[in-house]
Amino acid sequence: MLAAWLERLNLKKKPAGYYAGVHWSPQQIKVAVVQHLAGQWANPQYFSFAVTGPAQLAPIFRQLAEKLPPHCDCTLVIPPERYMVLQIDKPPVPPEELMLALPWTIKDLVALPDDDLVVDYLDLPLQNQLQSAKVNVVVSSKSWLKELVALFVQNKLKLTGIQPEEWLARNLLPKKSHAVMLVCHQPGQDLSVQIIQNGSLYFSRRLRGFNRLDQFSPDELQQGLFDNLLLELQRSIDFFEGQLKQAPVREIGLWLSGPHQQQIVQLFSQNGFTQVFSVTADALQLKINADDFERYGQALAGAIEPVMAAVEASDEVTP
Repeated sequence: MLAAWLERLNLKKKPAGYYAGVHWSPQQIKVAVVQHLAGQWANPQYFSFAVTGPAQLAPIFRQLAEKLPPHCDCTLVIPPERYMVLQIDKPPVPPEELMLALPWTIKDLVALPDDDLVVDYLDLPLQNQLQSAKVNVVVSSKSWLKELVALFVQNKLKLTGIQPEEWLARNLLPKKSHAVMLVCHQPGQDLSVQIIQNGSLYFSRRLRGFNRLDQFSPDELQQGLFDNLLLELQRSIDFFEGQLKQAPVREIGLWLSGPHQQQIVQLFSQNGFTQVFSVTADALQLKINADDFERYGQALAGAIEPVMAAVEASDEVTP
């Protein structure tokens, strides 16, 4: 996200062996650091900083600079309350003019002032042939992001990308040729539903009404909420397979906060969804316990983003 904007700030990415994901939230900054050696991920580190107010950010970033290895590439991961993802009709302009057209297209759909918009977009690999071309646009506050970017610059940290949470979860899945539905939930957030194939995002939506999913026991979920969840997921599958004319979704991956993920996997199985699995760091061949993965998974997905994005771009140009 925001690659062109970062380049204008002279923060263009250069290759490096260490990668860090810096996951921002109002209460805590979580950091995952990994090394990429001979095509493998190694030497993971995880740490966090408590945030009680804006005045703490400067000393926190000084500590962060002391902890990170030299020449470490950093990806800033921002939470949903700091961005919006909109699916809109793709403006009918040449590709080189699209970034200029997007702010004008979405300005009436967001609450931010026109001069405080920073946008990026994601082309979906497929489109409904009966409708106009669509594009997913992510928008955030330019002034807020500039304040964070300044902290990286002041502490000589190499910021190589800014990513919204929901576009990173695919990094933790093994690349598969068939469609996989990814269901993610963080405390207090709406449920994120994506369909991924060959490492690319084909479908994305957020489901309201499930922001307290982690607070319910399996027994409480079965008092109506779980049935509603299955209904919404089936609607997404039907749209993907029916409206978009795609091959069936063969698996569902769950990345849910809270202690009951395995029991929820069993609930899916009991309701006829047999190909359901828990998302872990196994695809990266990294050893991380369940508690650390729940706490630092978003930061870890951000840390590996530069390498995963380079691989994805290479696949796109390879015949």
